[in-house]
Amino acid sequence: MQLSTQDLLALFIHEGQDWSARAIHTALGNKGVDIASLERSKGLKAGVMRNVFYRRCPDYQLVIADIIGVPPSVIWPSRYQGKNTDSKAA
Repeated sequence: MQLSTQDLLALFIHEGQDWSARAIHTALGNKGVDIASLERSKGLKAGVMRNVFYRRCPDYQLVIADIIGVPPSVIWPSRYQGKNTDSKAA
């Protein structure tokens, strides 16, 4: 039995909920990027960008979302509730 893309996506991402760190890492990996390479490219210390998984970091959220190809509000809906979700800025 083959699952549809939508059914497969639902296994990892639940609409209206923040994506798990694993889902974000996987989405970045599919684009050929990882957090460590992002940190190096932005001139950040190792581990700094990982804060995005635990707290609101609008600049890092935007970088990650741009690479994945979705607005930050799709990845972290709880951080953008009540805000204009069409905007890529936090």
